[in-house]
Amino acid sequence: MRHLILYMAAATLMAAACTSQPNGGSSSAGTTTEAVDSALKGSFKFDTTVYNFGTLLEGEQVSHEFGYTNVGDADIVISKIETSCGCTVPEYDKDPVKPGERGSVRVRFDSNGKGGTQYKTIRIFSNSKEDIFELVITGEVKNEL
Repeated sequence: MRHLILYMAAATLMAAACTSQPNGGSSSAGTTTEAVDSALKGSFKFDTTVYNFGTLLEGEQVSHEFGYTNVGDADIVISKIETSCGCTVPEYDKDPVKPGERGSVRVRFDSNGKGGTQYKTIRIFSNSKEDIFELVITGEVKNEL
């Protein structure tokens, strides 16, 4: 019997909390603004998403800076970047990039111990419309005999 009374009291409190509005308005009035605000997101527009570093001799290092503009409605914050290989090291600004402003992701590739065709991916995790954005570097590593 005690469980039934507690259950009914909790259900009553939950129902009251769902229907009451601090400003006396309807339940949809308060959520419209919140839904619009949460829909605002930044968006990447990269100058290029693929970079071919050409032909390297094994052991050489190259780097490339992928530039982008935030073409969205809110700041972009990159939370992390993952690469498909430890030979590819990303660097990026930790500060937010405001709408209309430019940012960049610099990628360094170390060809030490590599040979042949290389295809490396760089996955950018952020709060943008494109939760995960992918960049690619490619090229050919020649080994001297």
